[in-house]
Amino acid sequence: MGQHYKTQGIIFCLLLLFGCLGMTSMSTAQGASLTIEMFQGEQQTRFNQPVLVAGVWQYLNITTTLDFDDLTLRLYKGITIPTGERNETNYYEWSYHKNAAVTWSDESGYGITYIKQELCQKSNTQYSFCIGLNDFMPNIVDYYENWTAEISHGGTSVEAIRIVVEKPKSGYSLSKPTSIIFHVDPFTVMDATGDNFFKIGNIGNIPMNIDFDTETYPEVEINNMNQHVLPDEIITHYVTIHSKSWPPGFKDIQIPLNGSYPQSYFVDTNATVTLYTSFIIDVPLLVIYVGHSNYKIEELQGTGITFQYVERLSMYEGETRDITAYVSGNGAVTLQIWADEKNLSTLHFYDSGTETQSPITFTSTNTSERLIKVTVRALSEGTTGVLTYQLTTNGVTKTYTTQISIGPPQTDSEGEASEPLSIMQLVIIGIVLLVVIYMIIAYLRNKKR
Repeated sequence: MGQHYKTQGIIFCLLLLFGCLGMTSMSTAQGASLTIEMFQGEQQTRFNQPVLVAGVWQYLNITTTLDFDDLTLRLYKGITIPTGERNETNYYEWSYHKNAAVTWSDESGYGITYIKQELCQKSNTQYSFCIGLNDFMPNIVDYYENWTAEISHGGTSVEAIRIVVEKPKSGYSLSKPTSIIFHVDPFTVMDATGDNFFKIGNIGNIPMNIDFDTETYPEVEINNMNQHVLPDEIITHYVTIHSKSWPPGFKDIQIPLNGSYPQSYFVDTNATVTLYTSFIIDVPLLVIYVGHSNYKIEELQGTGITFQYVERLSMYEGETRDITAYVSGNGAVTLQIWADEKNLSTLHFYDSGTETQSPITFTSTNTSERLIKVTVRALSEGTTGVLTYQLTTNGVTKTYTTQISIGPPQTDSEGEASEPLSIMQLVIIGIVLLVVIYMIIAYLRNKKR
């Protein structure tokens, strides 16, 4: 009898084990997962649930544990299939049939096809439905609804997954300085990087395109252009100027960036066509200084002449230095230069390397720079020397100054040792030399003995 019960117990355990295995197999067979992507793999979530944007074509990628020859996808508002009237605001249905004449079909029955059959595809146990919903939602910012994506096979539900359906939303954020400054050498082909940057972010739920007219602005390069800005993405943009051997002066460039949304993303039968229109993004003013580093650039309005000079510098008492100024532009120019002669004196004047006298008269051109050099000497420490330029051209006279802070006389790196020796120092050195000579003579005499 005991053996009989023992045998029954073993059989019961085996049946229980097989039953558990069968339940596990059934559960596995009925399992499925879901991801939602736009055309370039963009994915969004809300409340940790996949987001489907109404009015936009998206891939609903379903991965099952078994390979089915037919599969049905239903999307419906809420958590149960509507029992009343089904319409584009609450219910959609699509199917996959491997052996049917039409493999991917819209079964919703609305007379409008909300599926792109040519973009649907199957790979092993992944079914990618390229579908879209009508943009039926009210025009309320951040409006959304809770829906269900139900996957079924042969009339039996495989999985029901909660998703969020959102109203299409557009918009961008812009973080920028007032201007971006560039410094370019005159008559030089070079690349100059701006002193600042700007940022553009996509605060909508649709990828955004950003671009600008490079044919109109060939000298401007902005990185991270011609690409999608994904929802919630912020991109930093740096600007480079490619100079074209420009004459000295200022250049202001205001570049409008073109923002738009990819038309191919939108379902053709909804109201989101208004999003196709391009919009303008105002970026910082690009200010280009064409001139020598640390020089003040002055454009004499109405004359076509540009003058560059140093506003401030430092010298030490007794120092002699060459100070250079530059003139460019078309026209006759007279330049008179003088120092205050109290704290600063002028020694020499040079016009393009040739010594001359002030005032200096010449004809300037816009294809090169006229180099004017003045040799000055700082006279008194603790004062400010002033070098004055008076420029006259086309009946216009302008005056500019270079302020020179004069410090104490410069000392050699040897310090006091570099100064002339005093009489006492010479006497001590002579005594030391006599002692050394006496010791050498005494040593030699002792050695002979």
